[in-house]
Amino acid sequence: MRIGAECGGTFTDVVVLDENGALRAIDKVFSTPDDPSRAVVNGLNGLAAGLTEGAALLHGSTVATNALLERRGARIGMLVTRGFRDLVFLQRQDRLRMYDLGYRKPVPLVRRGDIHEVDERLDHDGGVVRALDEESVRAAARALLDAGVTAIAVAYLHAYADPRHELRTREILAELAPDLPVSVSSGVVREFREYERTATTAADAFIRPVVAGYLDRLARTATAMGVESLQVMQSNGGIVPANVAGAHPVTMLLSGPAAGVSGAIGVAESAGVADVVTLDMGGTSTDVALVTGGEPHVTAETVVDGLPLRVPMVDITTVGAGGGSIVAIDSGGLLTVGPRSAGADPGPACYGRGSGLPTVTDANVLRGLIRPESFLGGRFALDRGAAADAFAPIAGRLGKPVERVAEDVYRLAGVAMAGAIRVASVERGQEVEGHTLIAYGGAGPLHAASVAGELGIARVLVPPYPGLASAYGLLTSGFRREFGRTALAAADDLADADLAATMGELADSGRDELVADGIDLAGARHTWAVDMRYAGQGFEVAVPVRRGDGAVRVADLVADFHELHRTRFGYADPAKRVQVVTLRLTVTKPRPPVVLPRVAHDPGRTGERRDIVEDGRTVTALFTHRAALPAGAEVTGPAVVEEDTSTCFVPSGWTAHVDELTNLVLERS
Repeated sequence: MRIGAECGGTFTDVVVLDENGALRAIDKVFSTPDDPSRAVVNGLNGLAAGLTEGAALLHGSTVATNALLERRGARIGMLVTRGFRDLVFLQRQDRLRMYDLGYRKPVPLVRRGDIHEVDERLDHDGGVVRALDEESVRAAARALLDAGVTAIAVAYLHAYADPRHELRTREILAELAPDLPVSVSSGVVREFREYERTATTAADAFIRPVVAGYLDRLARTATAMGVESLQVMQSNGGIVPANVAGAHPVTMLLSGPAAGVSGAIGVAESAGVADVVTLDMGGTSTDVALVTGGEPHVTAETVVDGLPLRVPMVDITTVGAGGGSIVAIDSGGLLTVGPRSAGADPGPACYGRGSGLPTVTDANVLRGLIRPESFLGGRFALDRGAAADAFAPIAGRLGKPVERVAEDVYRLAGVAMAGAIRVASVERGQEVEGHTLIAYGGAGPLHAASVAGELGIARVLVPPYPGLASAYGLLTSGFRREFGRTALAAADDLADADLAATMGELADSGRDELVADGIDLAGARHTWAVDMRYAGQGFEVAVPVRRGDGAVRVADLVADFHELHRTRFGYADPAKRVQVVTLRLTVTKPRPPVVLPRVAHDPGRTGERRDIVEDGRTVTALFTHRAALPAGAEVTGPAVVEEDTSTCFVPSGWTAHVDELTNLVLERS
């Protein structure tokens, strides 16, 4: 058995497939934010006896992201090159709010008093300017241990060029405190830009004890339940063994959303669609991503809580518009949706847990799109009266009926999601009109047609069991690890042989690390990209390496860079000098053969007509269960297609039909 368990902000989803790829069980339980592993165990306990015996558990979790956002990590110490103690406080001159006179820079993860300077220095080529003073390392380490730090980050100047000083420092720390978690920048991100590298190393050390403890607890509990192995989703969309994830905790950031993108790609491949936009709307937020030619866009850097992190990850844009997003009126008297969320506990007002907080889910209940008696397959009845009470003060201030305010909330949420998709596509030089929108998550199909209409997308695909798509994506993912190394050089001065030699060194070091981690490299595939820029630019473009004939040509890279730059930014300058900045190696293994689940047709289910609110009017819509629709069936909006893990809304002017794979395909009529 292969079990996928994905922890979201509101729900934790569990999917079980047998050795033939057949769907054996599904479950959806409330998340436990204080310890996400408890929700996973609750989901496993809800499975039929024997399903966990000898199974492989594949897991995606927000534990790393939450630890960073909520600042619930370790008290870390940091060792830096003498003279660079304040690097994490100086940061960059970039400002998120340019004209905010009260703007404050993001707070670093380490206290200034816990940063100690070490006598050492390398130049940008790795040459030794000042040898490592080992006694200064020991003195600093003793001071940090006496201060009570529980993890240490080491980030020396130009360690990306030569890690010798950092590696020796790690050996000294192991002698003084063998059990102390240590993160060294050359092992976390071997790339230039001192602040970003230092910030990423600090984040790795900050969450390392949290992630390690979490994975250890989950592994021990799962093993006691008969689970044979635990594998973890990374932010790059690849699966690795738990021990590898624990050794590189920063790679677990945004692992849950990455699993959803992986699942969407599997659905798109089976449906013969190559270019898609993913829309994953859960209880807390909505994640969107662009997939071109069957491959997700991967970025080398992201920002979490204002901190720049150099971590390979699926290029996902997140907006605070989920089912639990709180509705309010701002200081200017305007209706707002999110980004604050009611989460899993207490949740939306309609959950009946006394929150009294109006949310997007409450709005959909008031519009009639979510029937209280049908939520989660009837396992959790909703309280419509509580939803109306929560919206009453807002409706009173706006002078509208609660149902009209609920429809306004629905539209605002759609606009916010469409804006996130524009950020992920149009602002990166990609059009989306010819793409298919794949909607999943518990609330994604409810809003998909509205979002597609905002973007001019004419086709929406809702896979089977859309509320479990992220958990299913874990089962469709294969192994993936990325390695990078800065090798700054002018393209005009770089010989093909020199580039190939540097790539070979990176390949050798990557292979050694994977073998040490116990990874079987049989059948592994190596792909390359090179970050390049015009001389004087402060950013790079990742250029895929052509290796059809086994050769690497700098001239080909330069030509491809000009073309990619033109596509991304609208112009290119072939007369300008080009620099090679960072080499990137991706090692992947084939995805496991998995059969996509299908919705079993149940002719005994019948539909009915109920009133909903649409365009400010009360109209009659068809309500039907998804299992009642066989392959080839078609419905015309307005209609609501219900299932145990999600609800799909087909507005007026749209039709929906079931294809041969039991995907629900919505098209504008």
